[in-house]
Amino acid sequence: MAEGDLLSKWESFRSRAAVFGFNIVWVFDRSQVDPQFAPPGHGAGAGGGSVQGTPPAALCPTYRRAVVLGSGGKSFWEEFRAGIPGTLDFACNPLDRYTENQVDTLVSILRSSDPGAVAAYPFTHPRQIIPFHSLLGGIEAFSASPIGIAIDPVHGPWFAWRAVILTSMRFPVSRFPDRSPCSGCPAPCVKVCPVEAASQTGFRWQKCVQHRLSQAGCRTQCDAREACPVGTDSRYSREQSAYHYEASLRTARRWASGADAIKREPLPASGTIGSVFP
Repeated sequence: MAEGDLLSKWESFRSRAAVFGFNIVWVFDRSQVDPQFAPPGHGAGAGGGSVQGTPPAALCPTYRRAVVLGSGGKSFWEEFRAGIPGTLDFACNPLDRYTENQVDTLVSILRSSDPGAVAAYPFTHPRQIIPFHSLLGGIEAFSASPIGIAIDPVHGPWFAWRAVILTSMRFPVSRFPDRSPCSGCPAPCVKVCPVEAASQTGFRWQKCVQHRLSQAGCRTQCDAREACPVGTDSRYSREQSAYHYEASLRTARRWASGADAIKREPLPASGTIGSVFP
């Protein structure tokens, strides 16, 4: 594809993504992420076909770029609620399903030029195997904060990774910030955490979970997250926060009860989207 056509396709993609509320878009070269997409024991099915749970690399062996989509602040939530008004049914995972529908539309933009383009997600999905935290782990600007999640340079802790699209189209690779927003910060998040879960040496997940399950105070709001001085204008609305904290509390309860695979794995040293802390 000619460079002009490629850039036109890229601008069309970015514009549509922004309309859906995906206002964080990072582009990685294959060489930056390739080892992250093939965990031991996973691969293509017999005859080279895909199988449920197959990592995206096996599904799309010719990809050259990984386009990571995130949403910061309120815009994604506002688009979601405009499309799905009324009472939300957690059992249907409405936000995840909405995300998938919008990302499918974005993938279709690419497939006119790249039929092999494929999306993967951090939530429960046949193409869930995508280590978002590891993918960004080598970038200083997205290193884990004392509250266990990455801090976006613009939106602070008020953002989430939503999907990654693998494509053979050679879109411009992003230039990432060279410093974490936490660098040089006096860490007010550490000072306000009531159980010392927030820590400069790594977030203590078990302390956080145990406290949230036993005390009402941290079930609907995290004082440590609220104390972050970065991205204060991007703070979630009350309804948005309530939805995410209820979702994370459900995950915490499942972990504590041993109801599923969450119990069989130790809590991570630092945060990943969709685990315990949204």
